[in-house]
Amino acid sequence: MSLHLSESEIVARASLLPAFPSIVNEILQKLDDDNATIGALIHLVERDPVIAANVLAMANAVAMAGRTQRDVHDIQVAVSLIGLAKVREIVLGVSLASFARDGRLGNYFWEHSVAVGVAAQELARLARCSVDYALVCGLLHDIGQLFMARCYPLEFQMVRMSMERDATLDLLDAERQHFGLDHCAIGTILASAWRLSPSVVAAIQHHHDMEPPADKLVAVTHVGEALANALDLARHDEARVLNLSASACDLLGIDWSENLNYLFGKIEARARQLCRIFS
Repeated sequence: MSLHLSESEIVARASLLPAFPSIVNEILQKLDDDNATIGALIHLVERDPVIAANVLAMANAVAMAGRTQRDVHDIQVAVSLIGLAKVREIVLGVSLASFARDGRLGNYFWEHSVAVGVAAQELARLARCSVDYALVCGLLHDIGQLFMARCYPLEFQMVRMSMERDATLDLLDAERQHFGLDHCAIGTILASAWRLSPSVVAAIQHHHDMEPPADKLVAVTHVGEALANALDLARHDEARVLNLSASACDLLGIDWSENLNYLFGKIEARARQLCRIFS
């Protein structure tokens, strides 16, 4: 029997998911705060031993590459070595990796999310929009699927079985058949309940749209997912590019007739690196 989930049911059942990491919202708020200091970010890093260990490990790798003889043990020194952008990337990635792993959806979900986050970041650099927000949008774009798998595992498997029986069946259509809503709609409800930035909510809501709103963060998420699938960065049999919005590509200024191998190579290398760091 098919479900017909309501917004109130989704919010209520979201309690079955691991607690959404509050540190993500704290960092996003600081991105928009011109008065935020480096000390505030260091304080966030020091609160979590896993994040602190990753920051120190990367700083020591940088120090070794620069042939510095001393080991780095101080978080403030580590942050100055690797830079605020890298620190934010580590904090966001490690926090969301733990959240996704606790959701029990398997390695593919997380590796795909990291790949889309990295692709969205690199596209954001080209389009001159926030690379930090782009990473979060990519990491969270399929959060609705995490909800489906954790809260309704039987129906989630039925979606997969429906698509195996009918190769022409679209994922979103299959989800609507079994849930009454697709993962974009469910993710939008969750992101709104967690009080995430409107830009992140919009990217989650519209990342499959063929005519998405003229928002660069939505566009980098949409195109980023297409690139992650085209490059098969999560190494999965289901990686297919079914839709690519021309308007999203135009908004980002992407010309596919140009040689973009440098971009593809950078995305692939960084996705592999971050999957190792975040795992």
